[in-house]
Parts: sequence; C-alpha cells; structure tokens
Amino acid sequence: MPTIKKQIVNKLFFLICIILFVSCNSNKNNKRGTSQFEQPPSSFFEQQIDSLRIVYKIPGISLGISINDSIYLIRGFGMANIEQGILMTGNTPLRIASLTKPIFSTIFMHLIEKDKIDFNWKIKAYYPNYLESCTRIHKYLKEEMPEYSFLLDNYQPERDDILLKHHLSHTAEYIPGTRYKYNGFLYGMLSDVVETTTRLKFDKWVDSLVIKKLNLKHSASSQLDKSKKNILDEIALPYKIDNNGNFARVKFPRLELNAGAGLVFSVSDLLLFDNAFDNNELISKESKEIVFKQFELEDQSLSPYGYGWFVQKYNGYTLVWHYGLQPNAYSGLYLKVLEKNLTLVILANGQNLSEPFDLGKGNVLNSKFANVFLNEFLKE
Repeated sequence: MPTIKKQIVNKLFFLICIILFVSCNSNKNNKRGTSQFEQPPSSFFEQQIDSLRIVYKIPGISLGISINDSIYLIRGFGMANIEQGILMTGNTPLRIASLTKPIFSTIFMHLIEKDKIDFNWKIKAYYPNYLESCTRIHKYLKEEMPEYSFLLDNYQPERDDILLKHHLSHTAEYIPGTRYKYNGFLYGMLSDVVETTTRLKFDKWVDSLVIKKLNLKHSASSQLDKSKKNILDEIALPYKIDNNGNFARVKFPRLELNAGAGLVFSVSDLLLFDNAFDNNELISKESKEIVFKQFELEDQSLSPYGYGWFVQKYNGYTLVWHYGLQPNAYSGLYLKVLEKNLTLVILANGQNLSEPFDLGKGNVLNSKFANVFLNEFLKE
C-alpha cells in the first residue's frame, strides 16, 4: 500500500508540474499575443511627452487616450496657472482653438441629416450681407492688419460658384474646388450660415447637441457663456515665451465662438465627445464616412482634408485628425486611428504643441507629439 500511495503522490506531483508548466507558457504566449493596449502605458511614453513639453517650452499639457471608447490614460503635465501654482489635469478646461472645427463639422452633418442645410448651397445666399462684408473685412485687413490680409487675398466673393462645401473643405480660394489651402477665417464664416438658416446661434447648437446631450462637466460653448462661470474660472491660462525665454501671461484670444474656434473643453470631455461620435450618437455612420473622405479636387487629386478633419494614411492605418493653434496662447491635437479605434487628445496653454510643425499642410507626422504616440501605440 505505501508503494501505491507513493506512486499516486508522484503522479499527482508530475501532473501538477505539467499544469504549471503549461500555464506559465500559456501566460507567456498570451503576453506576446495580447495587444499592448491591455497593458498600462510605459512610463517612458509619459516621460517622452513631458520631455517634449519642456523642450518646446509649454507651460502645461493635458493628455487623454481612449481605446475602444474606454479611457486608457488621462493626466496632466506642468501648470495650468503658473502664478497660483495650479497643476494641469485631465479635467482642466482649455480653449481648444481649431479643434472646434471637427465639432462644428459634426453639427453641420446633423443639420444635413435633418434637411436644414446642404453642401451645395451658395454661401452668398446665406451669409449676411455677404459681398459687402467680405469687401469691408478685406479692406480693413489690408490697411490695419496687413500681416493677415492673406486670409482674403485669394478669395473672390464676387464669384457665383463658391459653395458651403468649399468653405468646409478649405477649397474656397482661387477657383473654388481646385486647390486646398487651410484657412480658418473662411471656415469660421460657416457658423454665420448655420445661424441664418436655422435661426439659432451656433453656441446654442453646441449646448444642445454636444454639451448638454453628453452631460459634459468641464466644457463651455465659449468664454462668453455666463452660465458656465464655475467652469470658466478654472480655465488654464494662456502663456507665451518672452524675449528672455520665460513664460509670460497673455490675454485670452477673441472670446466669441465661430465655426473655426472658440470652444472651451477639457480633455476628458473631448474623449466623451469622441466616444459618442464613434458610436453614432451624434451623427450617422454614413455621415462620418462623408466627413472622413478626402475632398476630391477638380483635377481628381485628393486634398489632405475632408469636411472638418484632416485624413491621411500611415503604415496601412487611417489617421483622421485636427490640430489647434491660437498663436501665443493655446494649441492642441486630436488624432484618431480608425482601424484601432484609438484616440489621442492633447491640449496645451501655449502655442508650441502645434506652431513648430506646420500642420496646416496636412501631415500630422510632422508633429513630434504625434510621432511619440504612434510609435508607442502602433508598435508591433
């Protein structure tokens, strides 16, 4: 009997060893085969982001990443308010500059779905005092702000073929539809069109279709929204670099909202917007496909821009993105990798998240911040 018991014990021990061996190897294999998204982000990734912040002299950065519409990482680096020693966080409200454009585009598509507006409408029919306004503004720029006269130098308001889609795709200059040229001023005119056609201010559309619908807690349609005083009191202050290389507090950019700029959002709220956008809660899947499609120019070449989004390919992936830049004040980057259901949002209270990289030409790979993200999350 003792011998039999000993044999049984030995067999059990051998069986346990096999199970442990298989389990250990299975875990190793799972780690090799598991997406890196199931692992926490490397500290090196965060160190790289903060190092870039320091190199490019940005007071504070708020960063968020979502995967499959779940928050993966959200945190702040640096300062939201240097004078008061307030740290940047993922909930810090900031001016998002031209990241307003994808949100306007979403509202525009909602209005198209409701048959309230159309891509092929002539802008002159819906922009208040169109020709007179364009002439007056251009004259003012040439005389008082010649460094900005380029915004209208190549725009010909007397033409009869400038359509809303040309403003939405940055192809309204020269002969409409023939050339891409990023122009935030011309894009911004579209909110006046929305207000004329719907008889409702653009900020009210933002409130009803985005902020209230998604129950956003750290956002406002603009800094003029008196009902959001508690949020606006927490906004990250804007800074520029002075001649001595130090941070200098500057005035807020123009407070009014238009289609091109003016929204106040936190990174956490932009990720909630992104989640709703991905899940067709704001516009349909078909509408998303339209805004993500590169605009086809008259010569059948493709622009780097769709309707409110930049679009490009990278190593077999589709990147849709936008940048924000209000000189000497705020900057941002909103980058989606469609095939991975992966989103990055970065906001900053200085210009250098965007300004050094000439992103208006349509290549997000020029951004050091985008490259750090793509190298970390698309690595094999």
